[in-house]
Amino acid sequence: MQRQSSSFIIRHASSRDVGHVSDILTESFYRSHDRKVNWLLRCFTDLAYPLLRYGIMLDLNSRFSEQTPCYACLVATHTTNKSQAIASLEICMRYVPTKPHHQFWLGHTMQQYPYIFNLAVHPQWRRRGVAKQLLLAAEKTVKQWGFSRLYMHVLEDNQPARSLYDDIGYRLHDQENSLNHWLLGHPRRFLLQKNF
Repeated sequence: MQRQSSSFIIRHASSRDVGHVSDILTESFYRSHDRKVNWLLRCFTDLAYPLLRYGIMLDLNSRFSEQTPCYACLVATHTTNKSQAIASLEICMRYVPTKPHHQFWLGHTMQQYPYIFNLAVHPQWRRRGVAKQLLLAAEKTVKQWGFSRLYMHVLEDNQPARSLYDDIGYRLHDQENSLNHWLLGHPRRFLLQKNF
């Protein structure tokens, strides 16, 4: 699968992409470019960066070597450098509630469906449409697996991501009401669903 849209190419990742994908994930999830972080936390993150990146690289290599039938890692590259990933996402099978949390009286059953995780765009390439292209390519991959439904989580306070997901048809399916939210004020995780 290789898909070109505007100046981005979306393709399945290979083991050669592990280093670049590890960089993207570490930058996106551990270095806070979009929000203010105290100086001490930033210093700690900078010191721990190589260890964090190494851990992510081991996880990726493990998922690649398992060769699970319903697993995919998609990467986006720019036409100027087709070998360097600038964004990525992963899809796997996860158990999700078949009924929204607020319908708990109907019974709480879980079923496996395709689930998007680790969607990340390198900070230099954000707000150019690459995440949207990856999400649309993920839908095509899931359709090839024989599914017509896709899930993902988003944090309640991640407004840019929530707007993007809403624009392309993801709807709220469930929300976590955890102790972290009630006691510590941490943002809730929303489980989103898209049918196609």
